[in-house]
Amino acid sequence: AVVSTQSGHYGRGKILHQTSRCIRSLATFTKESNRFYKEVDVVQTDEGYTVKLDKYNVRTPLRNVLVLPTEKLADAVAIEWDSQKKSIIFPLMPLSTLCFKATDKPISNSDLIEHMLDFLTTDTVCYRAPASDDQLHSLEINRWNPITEWFSRYYHVHLALTTDITLTPQSDQTIQRLREHLSTLHPWTLPAYHHSTTSLKSLVIAMAMLDGGLAVEEAIACSCLESDYQIDRWGEVEWQHTLDRARLTADVAAAVLMAQEVKSLSVEKSKAINWN
Repeated sequence: AVVSTQSGHYGRGKILHQTSRCIRSLATFTKESNRFYKEVDVVQTDEGYTVKLDKYNVRTPLRNVLVLPTEKLADAVAIEWDSQKKSIIFPLMPLSTLCFKATDKPISNSDLIEHMLDFLTTDTVCYRAPASDDQLHSLEINRWNPITEWFSRYYHVHLALTTDITLTPQSDQTIQRLREHLSTLHPWTLPAYHHSTTSLKSLVIAMAMLDGGLAVEEAIACSCLESDYQIDRWGEVEWQHTLDRARLTADVAAAVLMAQEVKSLSVEKSKAINWN
């Protein structure tokens, strides 16, 4: 079966153009810098919750004050900053990075959605091993079929599955229905969906996790099913697989926490409106 390792071709030039204006600022966030603060605190404001490093607000790469919509999300971001020791290592702060993207919006919401939809053309779970490879074929049926069946029922779409190595596009109706669903998401939720999709190399698995309650560990296992199968057969590069899996788990867990918190905020607002 084909394992997609590419994020697709949609709007790459446009996305690069949109992000070029903040490359200089972002560059400072990709390098290690010395920890300059002693205390990390969460402060409630009229707009939400901010994280303070001593007396300074945490700011995004575009120098916006980071304002979090919920206290739990702010606490989690504060823990990331407080866990930095001598150096601030941003690749080890996936939640803060997601919140930066939600605040700065270097890519428009519509382009995030189209980039996610582009994954459907090469979505991992839509490309199956032939029946002749009975062991892998059986694994994919057992692990992936429950996800694709749920996906089709929940969103009322038809997913085209194939054992062919050529690209198998999804129908325009399926694409449009998913586009409409993604367009209803809270702007702070979209970066979490996008990050999950690119990390897992699958929009189907990402949405099953964020909308269907698929556990993070199971989502990662389904995303890595074919590579894990090959590792079981041929072995792995010492330590590399463990490190990659740890990074992936941290990235995906951060996205789930962010999505859940924003969704809980929407539910609370809805309850308040209905009560009044």
